[in-house]
Amino acid sequence: MRSSYQETLDYLYGLEHFGISLGLENINELCHASGDPQNRLCIVHVAGSNGKGSTIAFLKQLLRAHGLSVGVYSSPHLRHFSERIVVNETPISETEIVALTRKLRPFVEKIPRVVTFFDFTTCMALIHFAEKMPDIVLLETGLGGRLDATNVARKPVLTLITNIALEHEEFLGSTLLEVAAEKAGILKPGVALISGVKNDEVREFLAAKQREMAAACDFLGRDFRLRRASDGSFSYYGVENQFADLRVTMPGRHQQDNATLALRALESLSHEGLFEINPDLVAAALPRVTWPGRLQKVAEHPDIYLDGAHNPHGIRALEPELKRLKGDRRLLLLLGVMKDKRIKEMTSKIAPLADEIIVTQAPLDRACRPERLAEEVKNYCSQVTVTDSVAEALALARERAQADDLIFLTGSLYCVGEAFNVLDLPVM
Repeated sequence: MRSSYQETLDYLYGLEHFGISLGLENINELCHASGDPQNRLCIVHVAGSNGKGSTIAFLKQLLRAHGLSVGVYSSPHLRHFSERIVVNETPISETEIVALTRKLRPFVEKIPRVVTFFDFTTCMALIHFAEKMPDIVLLETGLGGRLDATNVARKPVLTLITNIALEHEEFLGSTLLEVAAEKAGILKPGVALISGVKNDEVREFLAAKQREMAAACDFLGRDFRLRRASDGSFSYYGVENQFADLRVTMPGRHQQDNATLALRALESLSHEGLFEINPDLVAAALPRVTWPGRLQKVAEHPDIYLDGAHNPHGIRALEPELKRLKGDRRLLLLLGVMKDKRIKEMTSKIAPLADEIIVTQAPLDRACRPERLAEEVKNYCSQVTVTDSVAEALALARERAQADDLIFLTGSLYCVGEAFNVLDLPVM
């Protein structure tokens, strides 16, 4: 079986060489040939530039605490393909991956267009969920929304848009409103929207779209909110519920925002008749949530942290947390980014914090060449070293760091995933 599984992975990862190809023709054909599994599922569709994974993690834990079974489709994975497709606490098995790939390949061969990795894996996830039939499926978009393969889900029970920032301009547009228009492609007639978007112009755009669809929309800070306390706790003021003295263990103020989005989604989903909200379960569930690779401490003496901030919006959220962690310590920053990101904007925020920068790359065609990245960060830091792999970068950082220094790797979830492999870290 192991050889069959490796052959299956080779086939799946081979599809990645086709890159990104937005459009719904392939996923529509694959799903239709598979019996349209998406139509049998109770789906919450989640889009946004940052925070999708953490918001989903909070919402999953809240739903599980209330006795529901939950499927999650997310990307990218850190170490194992199976992380992408999970029901409750059980990732899809190797046997199931092999079987579903064998089932789908004949359909792929009949499609005259290039079928991408994301087309294939999205259909695989939907079939798997239709076989397991969890109470709710949390479906994360890959890129944008309107033409993302996950938008084959025509009848979600709820949509979430965490936030909107400039990203992937060649696919999504060069202004916030153009990006918003792509993300808003997941909106459906009569289906409520919950959003963490703060930009007034984008809010009004989304609100207008929802009015056209005769559907409600709730925005963080307008229709529901949180109040932070000096002891690190926060209170939630929702449309129907209020919860005091809530705590999350995931570091970063932005994680309280993500938890608040999840709480509003929990309120909305409670109207589906599947559960009644129990305040005690809410308070107990939130601190149990973890999301690997997000401000995660993975070693000591010296401290090593990993964080998947991969665009300017994520870097801005990371900046105050990194300053707090650094304190008076020497910071060795390991940085690898994708070449389609706003590299100048990212480096201008984070590179000045570092005493030394080691640039690196993930083993992907999309990765920015370390030499190019080095030219950018040299504008802010005088001590810059180029490496060809995350393994080399980590080894060099450990060699150069003193016991009380801080080693911090960021810029791409793919680089974080490489670090998980190098350090042999658990992901679930």
